[in-house]
Amino acid sequence: MNVFWGMVFNWVIKIFGGLVSQVTPAISAELNAFLTNLYKKALATENPMDDFFVGLLLDILVIPRPPPE
Repeated sequence: MNVFWGMVFNWVIKIFGGLVSQVTPAISAELNAFLTNLYKKALATENPMDDFFVGLLLDILVIPRPPPE
């Protein structure tokens, strides 16, 4: 990844991470549970792009990835 896209990605993470930290705990918990469950389902598929896409959403929203089962 070149330097420009690295900076853009870091900027996006900071913006969305800051937004998520401002929502109510109930909404944050629901979003966390939804994306965590979606990530587990993505890992169960054969398509590696599923893993990448949902993992990217987790990274952008600063939600830790659950360990593989």
